[in-house]
Amino acid sequence: MIISIAVKELLQGMYLHKLDVYWLKHPLVHNEMLLSDVVHIRAIQESGVREVWIDLSRGRAPEVKAGVSSPEETDMGDPALYVSPAIAGDAVVTMSSEMAQARKICLAAKGPVMRLFSDARLGKTIDAENTFPLVNDIAGSLNRHPAALLSVARLKSHDDYTYLHSVAVCALMISLAAQLELDAQQTKRAGMAGLLHDVGKAAIPLAILNKPGKLTDEEFEVMKHHPVAGAEILRLSGAGEDLQDVALHHHEKVNGGGYPHGLRANAISLLSRMAAICDVYDAVTSDRPYKAGWNPASAMHQMASWPGHFDRKLLYAFVKAVGIYPVGSLVRLSSGRLGVVTEPGEQSLLQPKVCVFLSLNSGKRLTPHIIDLASLHCEDNIVGPEEINRWPEINVNLLWQQTVSA
Repeated sequence: MIISIAVKELLQGMYLHKLDVYWLKHPLVHNEMLLSDVVHIRAIQESGVREVWIDLSRGRAPEVKAGVSSPEETDMGDPALYVSPAIAGDAVVTMSSEMAQARKICLAAKGPVMRLFSDARLGKTIDAENTFPLVNDIAGSLNRHPAALLSVARLKSHDDYTYLHSVAVCALMISLAAQLELDAQQTKRAGMAGLLHDVGKAAIPLAILNKPGKLTDEEFEVMKHHPVAGAEILRLSGAGEDLQDVALHHHEKVNGGGYPHGLRANAISLLSRMAAICDVYDAVTSDRPYKAGWNPASAMHQMASWPGHFDRKLLYAFVKAVGIYPVGSLVRLSSGRLGVVTEPGEQSLLQPKVCVFLSLNSGKRLTPHIIDLASLHCEDNIVGPEEINRWPEINVNLLWQQTVSA
């Protein structure tokens, strides 16, 4: 049996099945190993990881706590032993099971992120380090299944846009950092920077921030003040200079056409160049009251066509991290059918799993069913992305969610 325990419960003789984060890169610690030395345990505990998976069939069991009988009776901030339905007894986590976990993480994130913005709006200092447990949970979900949390966080309502945008950019930053093979410290800071990048919006009048329609030119000029405000909030709160920099410069462009300082190329820090990509991608693929979100696959194409906007090498790495056809992308197949991507391909960015639901040749709806384009028996392939606005009667997001959850 594979179970999750708090790192403070680790003992010599336990068998480490899996670490739920990208960033622990220790020469002596890795997945699938026997914790035979206190050095192994100390390295895990000092990394900031809160929980790990151990295999009871291959190593020592934890000491049972008196009075604890189920996960519901424990405080996961002070974790006790529990078995995860997503991974217990099975090293493979499915998209549907991790989406359930991702929804819980996003729901749990709402309170802390909203309090963070509320405290900033009230002029209170905020402790950036307090975001690390949430960043850790987000990283754990990405490690179990990279697409699940990114897909859930993209589905925002007007009311929860601000906090879920922060969660989504955090997740995208961690994914991009992993693709770039940044070290442990940089990966953690990238996630924290993503979560805090828009904290300056706490200084924007609510009438502008919550406006359901498109901003006027005058209102947009006010909104453009949020990077400077965010950096100042973080400075006064004693946050690291790297976090301040991302808050201040995530709207800069490599050609110097961004704001607030018109920085160019490498004068923009690595984390800020990363945040510029992650921020825009989540913004344009999210539904807003005044416009529908772009097809994720089309967003990749459009962003690549903007000369001088993004660091090209980082953008290519971002495509590899998120996928050429991310989950939720509407695509046209060579067979003359329309489908929506439900899961990334395991071996190829060009061969995801697709829920086919419409014949373009006959114009008739099909019974939705999933095909795996990477299957040896599948002769179909993606011709290209299909614009969602051409099919206003189809709720693409609902379609792939129902298919994945089935």
